[in-house]
Amino acid sequence: MRLRVCLFLAVAAFVVAIDPAGGRGQDSAPAESNDEETKGTEIGIRFTPEIAAAIATRSISQMKPRYDLDDGQAEEMKEIIQRRLMKFAQENAVLNRDMIELMMATMIENDGRFPKEEAKKFAELAQRFTPKFKELITHTSAEIGMKMNVTQRLKYTADVGIFAAGFVIFENRMKRWEEGKIGDYANPFFDPADKDPSKVESEPRDPNESEEHRKARKEVEAWLGGQMNPDERWQEYLDHTTVYYGFTETQKTSAAAILKECRERAKAIKTPEWQAAVKENRIIRRLTMGTAEEVSGGPWMVAIEEAFERLMKPMRDLNDEFRRRLNDLPDSTQRATAREAVRKTLAKKGVKQLPI
Repeated sequence: MRLRVCLFLAVAAFVVAIDPAGGRGQDSAPAESNDEETKGTEIGIRFTPEIAAAIATRSISQMKPRYDLDDGQAEEMKEIIQRRLMKFAQENAVLNRDMIELMMATMIENDGRFPKEEAKKFAELAQRFTPKFKELITHTSAEIGMKMNVTQRLKYTADVGIFAAGFVIFENRMKRWEEGKIGDYANPFFDPADKDPSKVESEPRDPNESEEHRKARKEVEAWLGGQMNPDERWQEYLDHTTVYYGFTETQKTSAAAILKECRERAKAIKTPEWQAAVKENRIIRRLTMGTAEEVSGGPWMVAIEEAFERLMKPMRDLNDEFRRRLNDLPDSTQRATAREAVRKTLAKKGVKQLPI
């Protein structure tokens, strides 16, 4: 997603979880222990005007080249973002603070996961948070749009629409969680059930699988897909390469043929047996990490990693070949034009000479 301002606003929404006044406020989290050694701190990190200004400055630095803003527009929009963020912080500090306190404690204790009860509590808070956050995005975007010309506004509006569509995914996830439809690897920012809600319920427990092995397996399954399936990102790489070099129709046809061939070869590599072997290797590695140091940091772990590299080599080699063959398609003029465009872009950021 290329809508930088909304990404920074999304980050800011959780940054402002801390009470801007530095205290706990009236609409507080549940009462804590009176024991001085175990009660929560009274003063924490505040969301200050300086933090809001930093977020606004960073947002505008990304927006300026994207929408071809002049210096006057950039300054006005930075003020809008800073002002809106501070207003949001002041009005929603307690709610957002409670969300992030719950999120931090839960994810630290559970290796990034949300057990069912904690997920439901987070979803209940999120259901109060989402309309307030959408209001922030709507008002900020509208005010920024008023500072743009027609061409800039059309592009910006399209980007805001992309962000809004992505936020709907988060809303739907929280609705599922509030209803108790929570999978084994629940996470506020990523949930495999987004792609297939029918698989949201926890799988039946295998009485022959230990809890430690099950936990390691679920963690491996949650992140391993990207490692085993670089081909799922090939179309995106092809699209970027096409624009970068300005491919002709003939080159586009050749690129499509390369994609098709490599996908067929990837399918031949990724047999069920291969996928099972890769997954089992990573599960064993995960379980090994919890053993004695002479095992987790010695020859056994090296052997596990070497076996993983051997398993992954055919897919990694094919991934490299796919990208190399696409990069071989442009002629010298296209290469020079693309490189010059990169040089000019980086020169504006202070790069005097390209290293490659």
